[in-house]
Amino acid sequence: MIEFAADRPVWKQVADILRARIGNGTYRPRQPIPSETQLVGEFGIARGTARKVVAALRDEGLIYTVPQMGSFVSPPEGE
Repeated sequence: MIEFAADRPVWKQVADILRARIGNGTYRPRQPIPSETQLVGEFGIARGTARKVVAALRDEGLIYTVPQMGSFVSPPEGE
C-alpha cells in the first residue's frame, strides 16, 4: 500500500514493491514488469513517478528495457 503522506518518497515505495515482486518470483527472469501506464493505474501515481521507478530498478540491474517492447526482469548473472 502506498502512503502518499509518508516521509519516504512515493517512487521509492513503488520500487520497493516491485523489487519484492521480483524477489518472490511474481515477476520472473526475462518476463515483463508492468508498463508505466499500468504502474500509473495500479498505484495511482504520475507517469513521471513511474518513469523514476523503472529507471531506479534499471540502474540497480534488476530490469532491462527493450525499446518499443517494455521492461523485463534481468536474468541471474551468468545465465
